[in-house]
Amino acid sequence: MDLWKKTLTGLQSRVEPWDFKHWILPVQCGGQDEVKRELVLAVPDESHGRWLEDHFSAFFHEEFERLGQSGYRIRYTTYDAVAGDASQAAGAPGSNGASPEIAREGAASARQRAPDQIDMGSEVEPPALNDRYRFESFVDGPTNQFAMSAAHAVAEHPGTRYNPLFIFGDVGLGKTHLLHAVGHAVREKNPHARVRYVTSEQFVNDLIQAIRTDKMQGFRSRYRDRCDVLLIDDIQFIAGKDRTQEEFFHLFNTLHASHKQIVLTCDQLPQSIPDLEDRLRSRLNWGLTADIKPPGFETRVAILKAKAEVDGVELSDEVAMFVARHVTRNVRELEGALVKLTATIKLLGRPLDLAAAQHALGPLIGSAMVKVAPESILKAVAGEFKVTLAELKGPRRHRNITVPRQIAMYLVRELTDESLPQIGNLFGGRDHSTVINSLKRVEAMRDANPAIRGQLDRLRRALRD
Repeated sequence: MDLWKKTLTGLQSRVEPWDFKHWILPVQCGGQDEVKRELVLAVPDESHGRWLEDHFSAFFHEEFERLGQSGYRIRYTTYDAVAGDASQAAGAPGSNGASPEIAREGAASARQRAPDQIDMGSEVEPPALNDRYRFESFVDGPTNQFAMSAAHAVAEHPGTRYNPLFIFGDVGLGKTHLLHAVGHAVREKNPHARVRYVTSEQFVNDLIQAIRTDKMQGFRSRYRDRCDVLLIDDIQFIAGKDRTQEEFFHLFNTLHASHKQIVLTCDQLPQSIPDLEDRLRSRLNWGLTADIKPPGFETRVAILKAKAEVDGVELSDEVAMFVARHVTRNVRELEGALVKLTATIKLLGRPLDLAAAQHALGPLIGSAMVKVAPESILKAVAGEFKVTLAELKGPRRHRNITVPRQIAMYLVRELTDESLPQIGNLFGGRDHSTVINSLKRVEAMRDANPAIRGQLDRLRRALRD
């Protein structure tokens, strides 16, 4: 246990205060095995442990090494598991070395921090919402604005507009963020609102536990009677589970008939979810369906700047644009790149300039770091659309010229360091407002037209090979 206490002392000066308070401080030492060189850390829930493993593991091991205790591996467990081990041991050290005092403290923290793990008969269950995921910290852009507006409307008038709200899109684009933001906004407006957030996996596990222990009445009371707003993440995972779909069907009907708000996220449209019952497919389409697509270049830059500000990191426009230019698929990858940059400057003690960013993210973005000349982009676009360079740069406004010209501007903005005025000069002296309008047009076409998306992907691959 001494190892974790000493590690905490070292981490406090290295980790941002917000991160230390919300991610590190809740961790309890569940045991230390010097023979196996294993440190057991008890956390509120499994997702908390996964976050620590992904974002702070390197910090932990560096502290171990500094303390002369390198070689320790970390095993995460939950407060409830520690409490169970301690009670079975009747006060003696359990298999993980946890003392009864720590087990009791962990169990108490679990009741405060992991409300969806409490007994189903409990009357007061504050929602398990991530404090980082609020509307104020959500960066909107053309590809997610509709979904955010719908989520705002639902939070303002739960149960009366857009019920259910079904948000779908690929992984890492902000669906979960909006789900938590709705929960926070509802609670801020009405602190007595009973908001329940669960993943579909947790919903399934709760149902299995209720069936196994013959407590279905408690399960139904928890989800139907003591719930005003139900938020379920990744609803697609109930597909193919007959008993779960049956229970969710009746739950949906009960809440909807009682004007209780339902918000669901998914990675695809209801009609595209395989092995989903038709009656559920129909109900998921009753309300409003809102999609989220990958953010455009300007939005990616804004997201990076906003998240860097929250984390207390000074991120120059040059570095933000470099990262946004090469990390394009989703917000989660942008966050991962920012975490790596932050760790690099802290560990190496160097300023976060473009050279440091290129060095730190080289393995992450790989071949995407290949320099692309603006003229190469123009030639590639001209070849793709069968137009001439003179036409791309000239004044003609016929559609078969303006669309390739706008796409060329978009790719120059995305793949090079050219500023908006420089791009305007490249295309015959156009002003920067014309360039901005062109970028917005291409983003709109990309979102609405699969053929345009295919051409953009084809051109990117060709330019980076």
